Amino acid sequence: MRTRSRIAAVAAALLVLAGAPPAHAAHAAPAAVAAPAATEADAAPAADATSTEPADAAPATFTNPIKTRGPDPWLTYHDGYYYLATTTWNNTVTMRKARTLGGLRTAPDTLIFTLTRPNGAGTMWAPEFFLLNGPNGPRWYFYYTAGREPYNLGTQRIHVLESAGTDPMGPYAFKASMLDPAQDNTWELDPSILQLNGRLYLLGTFYNGSQPMFIRPLSNPWTAAGTRRILSTPTYPWETVGGAVNEGAEVLQRNGRTFIVYSASHCSTPDYKLGLLTWNGGDPLNSASWVKSPQPVFQRNNAAGVYGPGHNGFFTSPDGTEDWIVYHANSSASGGCDMNRSTRAQRFTWNADGTPNFGTPVGAGVALAGPSGEPAS
Repeated sequence: MRTRSRIAAVAAALLVLAGAPPAHAAHAAPAAVAAPAATEADAAPAADATSTEPADAAPATFTNPIKTRGPDPWLTYHDGYYYLATTTWNNTVTMRKARTLGGLRTAPDTLIFTLTRPNGAGTMWAPEFFLLNGPNGPRWYFYYTAGREPYNLGTQRIHVLESAGTDPMGPYAFKASMLDPAQDNTWELDPSILQLNGRLYLLGTFYNGSQPMFIRPLSNPWTAAGTRRILSTPTYPWETVGGAVNEGAEVLQRNGRTFIVYSASHCSTPDYKLGLLTWNGGDPLNSASWVKSPQPVFQRNNAAGVYGPGHNGFFTSPDGTEDWIVYHANSSASGGCDMNRSTRAQRFTWNADGTPNFGTPVGAGVALAGPSGEPAS
C-alpha cells in the first residue's frame, strides 16, 4: 500500500467489500556473516503435498493475465521452473510454479508460510525473494510487508524469511523484522534488494507527508548497516495523480549499468505507471547519484484496455536471451487498488542509448509468444 491517503482509501474500501478479501493494492553476493540465534521463530509449514506438481501449458503462446487476483507480482525463473508470488492481503504467504509462463495461470497456489508474529501477523503485501549468500551458503530470502494484525495498515513494516535450502518454495523460517535502526517512526513498504559493487542495499517506500522511496545499507540479507536515505521523491505531475507516490523500486542491470524502475501516482488510479532512475556511478546512498527520467516509461493503454500498470519485476527467458517484465494492471479505468488487479508479463527490448524500452502494455487475451527456451509440451 502506499501513502496515508492510499491507506485511508483502502480502509474505506474494506467497509464496502463485506466479506471479500481486500487487496493491496540482479548481483554481487554479500559477505557471509554468522547468523544470530533464532528467537520466537514462526512455524514454517511444509509445502502442500497436493500442490508440488504444477500444471503446465503449451509453450508456444500464452495470454495475459497469468494470474487473476495477483497484485504486486514477483516472478523468477530458477532450475527449470517459473516461481510467482503476489500480495495475499491476509496472513498467508503463497507461491505457485510451472514449467512455462502460461502454465502459471492454472498452477495451484502453495502455502509456504503462515504469519503469526505479534509485529507482523497479517495483511501480507509485496513479496519478493532473492537467492543470496547467508551464513550457511546460498539461501532464498523472502521479503514482504505485514502489520501487527490484519488491516492495521499503519503498522506495516518490512520482514524477511530464510529458506532451509535452495528450493524457492522452502521450507522457510522467520529471520528478522527489518526495522530502521534510527527512524522506526512510520510505515515502510515494498521491499526489494539492490546489489551493487559488492554491497547490499534494501529499497522501499515510506511516509513523510508524501511518499518517497528510500535506500538503506545492509550488512547481510537481514541486518541494517545504517538508517534510510531518500532515494527519490515524487515531483513531476505524472507522479502525483491521486497522491504523491514513488514506490515499488525494482532493480534492472545490464552491460554495467544499473537502473531502478519504480511505480508512481496512487495505485487506485488508472494513471499508476512506471518511472525510471539511472545510476550515474556516485554513492548509491546519495539521491544525486540517481537521475530521474522526465517522462514515464510504461503507462496505461486505453486502446488495449490496460489501466494502472505498475509494481513490476523482471526476469529472463529460460535460455537467457530475452528480458521480460512482470507487472499488475486492471482491465477497467475504475479497477482500483484491490485484489482484482491481475498479474501480466511481456517481453521488452533496449534502446540504442542502453535504457530499457518497455513498449506499451498488451491487452488481456492477446496471444503472445512464450519466453525463448521453454520446454516443448
